[in-house]
Amino acid sequence: MTSPLASGPWLELDEVESTQDVLRAALASGTPPGVVFAHHQTRGRGRFERPWFSEAGRSLTMSMVFPNFADHPRPWLVGMAVAAAAAAVVHCRLRWPNDLFLDERKIGGVVTELFPDAEGRSTPVVGIGINLDIERFPAELEGIATSLAIHRPSHTDPIEVGRAIVARLDDLPEPDHWEDIRPIWTLFDDTPGKPYRLISGETSTAIGIGPEGELVCAVDGETTMVLAAEALLGREV
Repeated sequence: MTSPLASGPWLELDEVESTQDVLRAALASGTPPGVVFAHHQTRGRGRFERPWFSEAGRSLTMSMVFPNFADHPRPWLVGMAVAAAAAAVVHCRLRWPNDLFLDERKIGGVVTELFPDAEGRSTPVVGIGINLDIERFPAELEGIATSLAIHRPSHTDPIEVGRAIVARLDDLPEPDHWEDIRPIWTLFDDTPGKPYRLISGETSTAIGIGPEGELVCAVDGETTMVLAAEALLGREV
């Protein structure tokens, strides 16, 4: 898979509101870095615009741009590929579409957003957040979130993890189709049997992943495939 560093440098910042927003602005200007890494992110977000909790120096917060996939018909596969690379680096499990889990608790996640470049092309920008040395979480995340330090007591350097994930992308094929990344995703997959809330509000049970990376799930005994659904965690289940 073509590294984001093939299109621009690694940009390291002390503090930002959102690495996604930094890359969005740089992409529109026509000279984006390939990776934006922040030591602290104050207004990070995940899927469905949910806020992402992180602590300075204790979390991985970074975003990557993939200009080779501008106007691609299946941009969600780019984020799934990044999630698979991250799971390989931190040795955790994956749940569709791109959540990272350890012992049934969420350790990180990936968000893929499409932003226009200077030519107006819809370009995937992939953000990733991983809880590394965080020891305590806000009350609303207790029983839902976890960190590497909680499971494997030792210091983890965010920059080392970020660079390892970017380097691991070199080992992946270009994710033009689900079959391109399915073999590595399957090594870490923990999706089947998990509950999801569909856009319709219905609760479904995951069966697996479809031929183009869709979620295959069951609703009241009927099988369907969707491209958008929200994993139900902890007290939501």
